[in-house]
Amino acid sequence: MDYAEVIRAIDTNSIYLGVSALQLMENAGRVVADEAGEFSRVAVFCGNGNNGGDGLVAARHLSSRGKIVSVYILEGKKTNANQKGVDVIRNLSSIKIETIKDSSDCNRVGKELKGFDLIIDALLGVGVKGEPREPIKSLVGIINRARAFKLSVDVPTPGIKADLTVSFHIGKTDNAKVVDIGIPPEAELQCGPGDVLRVIPQRKGREHKGEFGRVLVVGGSREFIGAPVIAGRAALRTGVDLVTVMCPSYVAERIPFDPDLIINPLESEFYLGKEDVNSILDKEFDSIIIGNGLSRQDKSRYALKNLLRKLGDKNVVLDADALKLVKPSWLRENFILTPHEGEFRALFGEAGETPDDKRETVERIARKTTSTIVLKNPTDIISNGTETRLNRSGNAAMTVGGTGDALAGIIGAFHCWTTPFQAACAGAFLCGIAGDLALSDLGYAITATDLIDRIPSALKFCGRFK
Repeated sequence: MDYAEVIRAIDTNSIYLGVSALQLMENAGRVVADEAGEFSRVAVFCGNGNNGGDGLVAARHLSSRGKIVSVYILEGKKTNANQKGVDVIRNLSSIKIETIKDSSDCNRVGKELKGFDLIIDALLGVGVKGEPREPIKSLVGIINRARAFKLSVDVPTPGIKADLTVSFHIGKTDNAKVVDIGIPPEAELQCGPGDVLRVIPQRKGREHKGEFGRVLVVGGSREFIGAPVIAGRAALRTGVDLVTVMCPSYVAERIPFDPDLIINPLESEFYLGKEDVNSILDKEFDSIIIGNGLSRQDKSRYALKNLLRKLGDKNVVLDADALKLVKPSWLRENFILTPHEGEFRALFGEAGETPDDKRETVERIARKTTSTIVLKNPTDIISNGTETRLNRSGNAAMTVGGTGDALAGIIGAFHCWTTPFQAACAGAFLCGIAGDLALSDLGYAITATDLIDRIPSALKFCGRFK
């Protein structure tokens, strides 16, 4: 498990729910101080991230309890929360503060540690990988040689031999003492901006076209021309590089020109058929969305069965008419299904009457089929059989036609970058926020394209809670 990703998402969701980063840091520092109560002389080593901020708060609490406290702060750019902690500490004459600029300061620090009975390690948090660089590398050796009891905050700095590790919310190392810092249970149960930010790939500036995802949309029929376009445009707005729509030739000829989408006609004229399977498989893609506007012809059912069997471990999103053609025995762990209650009922039977009944049913079916299911509801239920989340973003204006196709496109984009379950959670939340922004701007008379146009704003909205 990548604890850095998990904790960052939980913290972000907590902030979205109204529990600020400073509140969490205050709680974390206080419980660290509680664990240090039996010691009288304390040295606190603080890095420049939020882990260091936790140590600064602990130092303040320990000083207020009559302990003799010295804080060793690394020089460098700090997170906002860490800097606020430094600003507070600098106002307190009861705490001795020293700044460590480079490894030349470490010999002096080593001599000073002889006078302490506790060392608190708040140098590096869960996001650090690899061997520490100077001056932290030298500090690790000095701390290990000291005779004082060593307490690490959340996780030990790599190389430090901690006598006690106090982990917040989740145990991240063997034998860690896990403590509560006030993270609300909803931060893990409900989807939030942390789920979105967790799965978006970082851009370093040297990438090439296609590196951030290629989505293939297979859909459309004589009766439904616009649905695959909506799914494709939603995927593009979410941030993938390339979207190809493969549709029957009748549909391809009638889709309004869109320079951002690649439109490839299939061999079939009106409906997906077995003659189309090989050309679909020949395409290069990272995820495939199947079903938007597909229609429910018998020939399409046979083609879909053949296609799904040959896709192997490719990332698949099944939506709309594909959910009316597929059979449960065809599903696999790399599949995401996005049914509303009627589609769920036709495929699996009744979901249940109460929210708890529906949740239990979705979990059971997801576990049986090994797939990830997004049951679209006023509160969406998302499960892969072992994990279950709820999504409360969105509104009643999103009953308008096409918003389900947009959701499939968003999830399909995320499915290029992450696991089916994470893609489903991030996609459900982002789609709902885009719909909420559309409602705020336009009222209840919105369209699916209004929602799609606000996906970039919804992504920016999520970024506010970092």
